[in-house]
Amino acid sequence: MEQTIGWVVVSLVAAVLVWQASTHLGTKKRTGSSIIRALAMDDIDVDGGVIGPRGGETSSFIVPRVDYEQDMVPFQTEAQSEVNQDEAQKEQVIDQIEKLKGAAIERHSIRERSVEKILECNSLIEMIRGVGEKHITETEQELLSLSVDGLTLVELDDRHAILLKIYNRLYQLSFEDEIQRVRRREMEAMSEKELQEMQEADKQIGELSSELEILRREEQLYREIQAAQTTAYLENLDMSGLSEEAGERLQSHYDFYYSRLKEIERQRGEVEKFEQWSNLILDCEDQDELKTMVFTGVNTKMKAELEERREKRMSVLELRIKHLKEEARTEELRLLIDSAKSSKELDSITIDGVNPVQEKELVEMFTIARENLVYAELRVEILDCEYVLELDAMQIEGVNEVQREELLELRMKCRNELIELAKQKMFEEQYNRYLGLLSGIDDIDELLDIGLENVNAEQRQELENIRLERLDYLEELERQRIEREQAAKFEELRKEIEGAKTSAEVEAVVIDGVNEDQQEELERIQAQVLEILLEDEQVNEYVEKAIKKVKKEPVDVDFNIEAESKFRTRVKTLQAADGALRFSLIWDNMNDLDLIIKTPAGDVVHRGKRRSSCGGKLDLEMNAKPQMKAAMENVVWPAGKAPPAGKYYACIWHRNRHRGMRKSDPTDYTLRVKMGADYYLYNGQASYGDKLEVIAIIDVPDASTLRTRMEEEARLYKQLREQMKLAKKPSEMPEIDTNLSSLHQIMLKRNIEKAVELLKEKARKRALAKQKAEYEKIMRVIENSRSLDELSAVRYAHLNDDVVNVIDKAVAKRQKQIESGLKRAELQAEREKIQNYKTKISNAKSLTELSSIVFKDIDKRHADTLQRMRIARRKVLQKELNPEEVEKDKQMRLHKALNGAYKRGGLQPLPQDEWKNDLFDERLSESGAKGGDVQISLLWENKNDFNILVVTPTQEIIHPRNPKSSDGGMQDVEMNQKGESKTPVENVYWGDGKAPKGTYYVYVHFYKEHQKFRKVDISDCRIRILAKGAHSEYEAQMSLANQLQFVTKFKVE
Repeated sequence: MEQTIGWVVVSLVAAVLVWQASTHLGTKKRTGSSIIRALAMDDIDVDGGVIGPRGGETSSFIVPRVDYEQDMVPFQTEAQSEVNQDEAQKEQVIDQIEKLKGAAIERHSIRERSVEKILECNSLIEMIRGVGEKHITETEQELLSLSVDGLTLVELDDRHAILLKIYNRLYQLSFEDEIQRVRRREMEAMSEKELQEMQEADKQIGELSSELEILRREEQLYREIQAAQTTAYLENLDMSGLSEEAGERLQSHYDFYYSRLKEIERQRGEVEKFEQWSNLILDCEDQDELKTMVFTGVNTKMKAELEERREKRMSVLELRIKHLKEEARTEELRLLIDSAKSSKELDSITIDGVNPVQEKELVEMFTIARENLVYAELRVEILDCEYVLELDAMQIEGVNEVQREELLELRMKCRNELIELAKQKMFEEQYNRYLGLLSGIDDIDELLDIGLENVNAEQRQELENIRLERLDYLEELERQRIEREQAAKFEELRKEIEGAKTSAEVEAVVIDGVNEDQQEELERIQAQVLEILLEDEQVNEYVEKAIKKVKKEPVDVDFNIEAESKFRTRVKTLQAADGALRFSLIWDNMNDLDLIIKTPAGDVVHRGKRRSSCGGKLDLEMNAKPQMKAAMENVVWPAGKAPPAGKYYACIWHRNRHRGMRKSDPTDYTLRVKMGADYYLYNGQASYGDKLEVIAIIDVPDASTLRTRMEEEARLYKQLREQMKLAKKPSEMPEIDTNLSSLHQIMLKRNIEKAVELLKEKARKRALAKQKAEYEKIMRVIENSRSLDELSAVRYAHLNDDVVNVIDKAVAKRQKQIESGLKRAELQAEREKIQNYKTKISNAKSLTELSSIVFKDIDKRHADTLQRMRIARRKVLQKELNPEEVEKDKQMRLHKALNGAYKRGGLQPLPQDEWKNDLFDERLSESGAKGGDVQISLLWENKNDFNILVVTPTQEIIHPRNPKSSDGGMQDVEMNQKGESKTPVENVYWGDGKAPKGTYYVYVHFYKEHQKFRKVDISDCRIRILAKGAHSEYEAQMSLANQLQFVTKFKVE
């Protein structure tokens, strides 16, 4: 039985070898490269040990799972991967063999090349028919029967390429036929393996393996011959050890390519030799050397071309010598002409020894040079002339027309300059006379009558400027005189207007004798004073009417701390003044309320008349324009201004309700009056349109009485505050004297309440300090207890309940510590186990060794610590390894995690009545998700971060950090990286017509539980799969114990 099993295993191995060889024939790559893109291992942690049952202790809530075949995991082991890769390569067919790029070197002998190409084509036809006519199509048969005689070189190249392609295809097909023959023999041997003896089967398998090796070697030699670039490479090939039939096939193949390469090398050598001789001819500068050249190594046509180039080169060298002599004489004459300093020296030069073109050029150069020299000589002569007659007698000859015009213009310019010099001398004398005359005139009319003659334009302009400056000076003196008179008149009229007592006096003032600005300013002052006086007269009239209407004096209200706090805040913010007598009005909107005070002297203080004759002033006025809601107006008799005795009438006038503030009426107001040491508070309401009314009447005593009352109030208030500060307990607090003002009574009462609270707090802290000392003593006794008897002897019932509760907890804790003394050995053993794990992690030399460490029989806290240590060690090892090894480790661990989840089983599909299509469609539409042939969607109902992972048929993994696969897959929606949504959704899709055929694997990964949502122990999620019209939904319950869940796999046909 054991021998039979061994024989079967050996036969299977041999079959796999034959199958691999047949699959790889005709391809350049033996193995396929991995197309799996590595998933970041930070996404899925697979190093925390073997993942246990999903949910751990909560496995009862996991839905029923579906188990799959273990050999269908998405990522195979090393042995399985090789088999699967061979299966994939088995389906691939060689579409074409690399075209032979032996470009025909066309040079000079087309006829010879065509004959050679015809021979090659005929040779190929014979080789094709020698391979076998089994696989030749009708079209190819017709092509083989056509004659190649009479075709052009381009047509022969095309025919040769077609024949070579046919030959390669037939050779490959014949080779594959041989492979199939071997495979059939191998299959026959396999079918009869149970009927033959083990020895005979081994012998047959050995023969098949040997034949297979020969076929592989024939394939390798075939590729090497086809890829050869030189004949030397072909000559070094070893073709021994082949069968006679294989040797004949390869020899014909070898002879064909050897002849082609030989011809290419011959043509390339002729071309290189031709280019070498051409370069030598072009670089040669000696005729004798050219004559001695003998052209070898080239064909007849190339040799004729080289002879022709040599003759042309010799002609060029002869012409160069003649041209050099003429050029030298030309340069000599040019130098003589250019260096001539005068026309006389230039006339002595003779032009000879040059060709006609050069002679013409030199004559032109001579003529131009002579004209320029004569022009320069005449120009110098003209510029040196000092008299007009000398200039007029000068003759201008020997120059061209342009130079003649320039010299005539220069002569005229010099003549005019000489005439101008004479004029300027006369003008200078007249100019100096006018300068002395203008500076001594003081009359404006006399200054304007002076005429400026016999001077040039510049001097006339300068004299005019001097006259204008003198005129400006005289006019400025006159203007200053007039301004002084107008300023005196302005002050006189201003004092008259401001000193008026009535509006009639202001209106009677006539404004004249001033300038426009002064008149405008006086009119403005007149209007302001008139407005103030009219308003003052109106306010006085309204105040008198309001006082006459008063039948009963207004009554003040009790002081309250809220109103006083509001008043003090606004005084500090608005910096209102204080004094012996103060009226303060506050309200809480932007309406314009005016506080008006009538004094015993008959003065009325308001915004139009802010000061009274007795010392009162309105220092704060608000909301004439909308200014602020926390409004306040203040009338005060400041320090040093004693208010006169008598009755003071406080009035209020709702002057304006600003636009857009109609809802603010009626306006609540509060009037606070300070009279010495006494305080009064009045409340009321006012609306826009109400008449001015009296809201308070204050009877102020004489200054002596007011001062005495203030001193008594201060003394009594200070005495009570001192008694309050000296009190050691609440019963020692002083009684509030009713002689104090209402404000001070309220303030003193509030301070006493705060002081009582402070004393009680101090007493409580002293009691707590006493208990703390006793508490600390009891706690030391508890901590020092070594037995339960010592612990039970502690007494603390006399302390308060809070301290008793704390001590009870300390006693219970110490009792547990005493009872747990027996468990120290177990704790020590656990510590040694943890230290052992740490040592293994620290000593790990490779990522594989590090990943193999499994943490068993330790609590979660220590397991998390060890896991963090392993991650740190992995980072160190990754830095030491090369990128390929790191990538390989990441792929291995990722595949291990996905395979582990697959092996634990998938999910059962939900029945159709439990589907949530509407919810999926709504969220996918809101997020802009796309669909197609395949669409995989995930939704859940909290802010945790879930990820959907899809393994494609090409074994690529689509996930958030690799959202796109090479076969058209795309993750277009990914949410809750930062826990931003309570209704998240994720989506992966393949567009219409883009989904590849094969098996798809779907996973859900519980990536992160955000810190502020730690209370969410279990998270439900839904997965919907739409594939080519098929619809299915799944439900999974994820937790920290079940972070990676395999959902299902499906196949697209």
